[in-house]
Amino acid sequence: MQHHLTIQEAIFTLSNFNKQIDQLTYRFRSNFFGPVKVDGKPIAHDDKAKSNEEELVKYKQMITDISALRHAIAQANNELIVENHSVTYQLEWVRQTRLLLTQLENLIQRQETRVETGVGVVEYSAYNESSIREDIDRLTKEVNKISSLIDQSNANSMISIDLLTEI
Repeated sequence: MQHHLTIQEAIFTLSNFNKQIDQLTYRFRSNFFGPVKVDGKPIAHDDKAKSNEEELVKYKQMITDISALRHAIAQANNELIVENHSVTYQLEWVRQTRLLLTQLENLIQRQETRVETGVGVVEYSAYNESSIREDIDRLTKEVNKISSLIDQSNANSMISIDLLTEI
C-alpha cells in the first residue's frame, strides 16, 4: 500500500515497527516452542501451527517494511541539504560533535591533586580551561542549530513508500 509520509512520520513509523518486531520476537520464544508429544504420542497443535505461520508472515512483512523505511529515509537524507551539506553528513557531524562535547566536558571536570616526592603538591587540570569552555559553548550552539534545522527538514520533507504493514 502506497503511503506519503514526512520523514519525521517515517522515523516515527520505523520506531513503532521496531517495537512491534521486538514483541513478535519475544512471542516466538513462547509460541513456537512447547510440548509436541506425551508418552511418545503426538499432541495436536494445528491451531498453534496456523497462528505461528501467520506470525511468521507478519514478521517477514515487517522486515521488508523496516528495510524499505530505512532505505527511503537514507535516500532522502542524502538528497536533502541543510547548511550546505546533506542531512546524512549533518547527522554524522552532530553525532561526532556530541562525542567531542562529552570528552571536553569530562576533561574540564577532571582535577587531581598529587603529592610527588621531591616536587611537592602538584595540581592537575585541563590546560586552557576557559578556551575549552568557549569551544563547548560554541559547539553546543552549533549542534543545537543543526539539529533544529534537521528536525525542520524532516517535518517538511515528504517521501512516498510502499508498505505491507498497516500503519
